[in-house]
This record gives sequence, structure tokens and C-alpha cells, in this order.
Amino acid sequence: MNKNQVLGPWLQRFFEEYLVTERNVALNTWESYLSTFKLFVPFLCGKLRKPDYKLGVQDISYELVLEFLAHLEDGRGCSVQTRNQRLTAVRVFARFVGGRDPTHIGWSGRVRSIPFKKAAPQAIVALSTVEADAMLDVPDRSTERGRIEYALLHFLRHVGARVSEATGLKVGDVQVRRRDGRHALVTLHGKGGKMRQCPLLPDTQRALAELIDGREPDEAVFLSRYGKPYTRFGVYRLVERCADRVPALAGKKITPHVLRHTAACELVRAKVDINTIRALLGHASLDTTNVYAEIDLAMKAEALALCDAAEPGPSRPWKEDKGVMAFLNSL
Repeated sequence: MNKNQVLGPWLQRFFEEYLVTERNVALNTWESYLSTFKLFVPFLCGKLRKPDYKLGVQDISYELVLEFLAHLEDGRGCSVQTRNQRLTAVRVFARFVGGRDPTHIGWSGRVRSIPFKKAAPQAIVALSTVEADAMLDVPDRSTERGRIEYALLHFLRHVGARVSEATGLKVGDVQVRRRDGRHALVTLHGKGGKMRQCPLLPDTQRALAELIDGREPDEAVFLSRYGKPYTRFGVYRLVERCADRVPALAGKKITPHVLRHTAACELVRAKVDINTIRALLGHASLDTTNVYAEIDLAMKAEALALCDAAEPGPSRPWKEDKGVMAFLNSL
């Protein structure tokens, strides 16, 4: 087996050169692709009974990829969305190899022909104002730890930031008590390296100001109890723990993204322009933002109430309107 047939060197070029230099993918995308192959390579070794250094590119067959995807769903309990995400990584790798070695073009086309599985759209869950406020009341703000937790929850709920944007937030990204008297701002680093600025509510401004006073600009805003920047897992645990303390949320799965949905729905209820909401949330398309206008039950109830209040039309059948029929017959 020559070097162009061995899987290892291709994977090394894929992760160290192609994704980083040529594609310049976001760190989250790079890590997602990496986690896919950390699962896929041991799966191939077990199925083919080969050590990883003996695996060839052609060992990634159409049939084994399908078996791997089935294993993700049935063996690991992954959702269809996760299954499709893993398939994307394999297909991108196949395109990379096929585009650089003509001997692998046929193999690349076959792997890339594996279809994505249709997935039912996931229901979007958002909290009511009362439920969200109850979660923010859980941290003990008389302690330093409680103030940090409150500020993080407040930031997620009112700014609508993604988890990665909150964990990556630096002291220098927060502009409070600006000398020009202008509105307090926060700079968020979103998907694909995109940056956006969002205004801060007075309460959010005060909560963040307590955390960043006297600190260096390159320090993380939100620090865990160990003095390290919050991780994604740490934020999830915080949200789950606070949600468990709210009786109204018993039995519900509350994640940081639910707080992002809550922020979006509150903006919709406040009659904020939909394109402004798109910019605040960092959505690439208005189609994504429009979902919040469709799911807000309060706005739907208001629309139905308006329909109920409408005056009924004429009760007589349209055929009895002699004047209209006479006009139509005369044409």
C-alpha cells in the first residue's frame, strides 16, 4: 500500500492543512470534524480488524459508513441531526481526498453520494418571563460565586448569546461606563469568526461591571469556582442546576440555548423589527429568525382575539344579493 492509499497521512493533511489553511473553518467546526473521526476510526478498526496505521482510504466504504451512521443512532442514541452532522464530516473528507488524487475520484463520489436522513424539525422551547426571572433568582447574589452565576444567566437571557460566545467573552469585549456617554455595548465573537455588537440593558451592564472592574482586557469575563474560564459543559451544568430549583420547570430539559430562544421571543413580543432581531442574535438568514415569530403563543392568542372581535359579515347567502348578480349577468 503506497502513501497515497494510507488513511493516516490524508487525515493529517485534512486537519492540519486543508481545514485550517484552505478552508479557514471555525474552531467549533474543526472540533466537530475531529470528534467524528475519533469515533469513526476506532469503529473501522473494530469492523476490519486492523490497527489504525494500516487503514487505507478505500477502507472507508459506502457500506461501512452506513453501518457507522446506524451505530451512532442505535448504539450511541444520537439524534438524526447528529447523524447528519457526522456524515457531513466524512463527505467533506472524501471531497478533499478525491480533489487531490485522481485514483480516489470514484471512491470519493460513492461516499459523497450517501444521502442525509430527513429529520423532523425540532421544537423550539422558550421560557415565559416569570420562569426566566425565577431562574435568575436562584443564585445567591450575596456571595461572589452567586454574582458570577447571576451575571452569566442574565447575559444569556437578555443578550441572547450562544454558549460559545459567553465562554469566549473577554473583559475587553465589554464596554460599560463609556466616557462619551454612549450606550453600553458588548462585542460577541460568533460562528465562523463573525463579530457583532449588542447593546446592554442597565441590569446586565451593572452585573457585568461588577465582574470586570480592575481586570485585564484579555481575561475571560466569566470564571468558574476554580478561577478558570467557564467551559461549555460548565454553563450547561449551571443552567440545569438553576432550572432544577424552579418548581415550574420540573421535568423540563432547560439548556443555555433555551435562554437564547427566550431572549428572541421577548424581542418579538416587544414588537422589535425582525431584521433587528436577526442582527442582535447573529443569524445569517431571516428565515432562522422568523421561526420565533411563528412559535410565540402569546402573539398567536392576540391574533385570535382580534379575529373574535371582528364584526360578523352579512348573514344572507350571496345568491340573494340581486344587485351583484344583476351586475355580473349584465357583463
